This record gives sequence, C-alpha cells and structure tokens, in this order.
Amino acid sequence: MDDWMAGEQKRAILRNVAAYRELCRHVRRSATSGLFFGAFMLVIWYFLFGQQNDYGIFSLVYLGLAGLEFTVAMWNKIRPSAEGVLMDGVVLLVFGGATAVRQVLFMMGILPGGGPGAFMLIFAALWLWQGFGHVKQYFAIRRAFSERPTTEHLRWFEGLLREVREADPSTDPDALDLPTRPPFRAKLLGDTALFLAPGGSDPLIVARNHVQIERIPAKDPDRDAEAYLVIEGDDFGRFRVDADNWRNYAKWKADGGQPPGAN
Repeated sequence: MDDWMAGEQKRAILRNVAAYRELCRHVRRSATSGLFFGAFMLVIWYFLFGQQNDYGIFSLVYLGLAGLEFTVAMWNKIRPSAEGVLMDGVVLLVFGGATAVRQVLFMMGILPGGGPGAFMLIFAALWLWQGFGHVKQYFAIRRAFSERPTTEHLRWFEGLLREVREADPSTDPDALDLPTRPPFRAKLLGDTALFLAPGGSDPLIVARNHVQIERIPAKDPDRDAEAYLVIEGDDFGRFRVDADNWRNYAKWKADGGQPPGAN
C-alpha cells in the first residue's frame, strides 16, 4: 500500500507539472492577441487624444494602459505564468472602467465635447466583463495549483518530454516506440509510464498496472509478433511489436510483479 501511495503521489506531481506547463503554453499563445490589443489601445489613444495634443488624466491613463498591455504581452511571451492571466484582467478592468467613466462624464456634461456615447459604453461593459472573467480565472488557477511547479520543475519536465520524443528501445531499456494508432513513444519510470504521440505536447501519465500489451505470436517466425496496446481501458489498435519493444515492456512489467500475461 505504501508503494502504491508513493506511486500515486509521484504521478500526481507529474500531472500537476504537466497541467501547469499547458497553462503556461496557453498564456504564451494568448500573448499574441495581447500585443494586438495593445496596438488597438494605442490607436484609440491616438484618435481620441493624440491628434488633439490632449495629455490630460484620461489621455495618460489610456496611453499608460496601452504600454502596460504591451509589457504584459511581451512578458507572457518570455516567461508565461498564472499572473499573466491576472495582469490581462487588470488591464481590461481599468481600460473598461476608464472608458465607462469618461462616457458617463460626457453624458453628464462634466467633460466638454462628446463621444460615441452608448456605443463606447457597450465596449466598456464588454472589457469589464472580460477583465472580471480573467481575474476570476486567475483565482481558480490559484486554487487548482496550490503547489505551483517552479521554473526548474518545468525545465526538468521539458527535458523528460524530449527524452520521450527521442526514445529508442534498441539503446534505452526504459523506452518504447510503438506503431499504434496514434503511434506512441514512452518512457518507463518505475511504476509510472509517460506516453506521448508524435507532435503532441500533452503526455499520458499512467500507472504500470494500467498499461497492457497483449502479444499475439506470429505465424511466420521471420515476422514480428502482433500486439494490442491498452492504456487505462482504451485500446490503441493492433500493431507489430519488435523484439526491442517487447523486451523492454516485459522487463518493466516483470519488475513490478506483473509479468506479461498476468493481470
């Protein structure tokens, strides 16, 4: 039982790192839209204030927010983190709030001139709603990642995935390279295995007793045997398993007291 708990804790840590890595990848991808939104904010500032050489409080707020959005987006490109989601939300909230206040002041006659009125209020409400959603999402992320992986953890995990992608069963006894559907490469780490499809970035992290390769002896001795791969009850099809893959798999299962053919 203690060994089982230790294995479950290890897999939980690996899954936590994998999930946070995927979050960081999402933040990095969304940073591109942040750069475009920063440019959009700068365009709004130019037409509302820059052309009139207006450098009042609202002009400085808009210009500062455009610069902040660019900074946040660039930071998210370089060092993505959960805080990138929060900062995006803060920028949207302040931008939407400033736009709403400015339009209300126009409508009350406190500010001279005029503006698009209800049209800009609709956009302001949209930005406020999006900003609130980002902030809410950030606090949900904080709850989900109470133990957040460090940069070193993420770097180590990237190295591990690189090992999986380069797995060569003929030279690495802890590697599998299976022509399943989709094809999988894997690293066998004690009572845990990491499976990764080509071009994929989200590995399957599973316990040894949840991985089964059922081999069907070949009728022709000059051909590799056929087999089925089943991971956590999912069948990944019939394929030919060569001697290197079968040797590594059989030893891994036998090391855990589950020799091939045993359930």
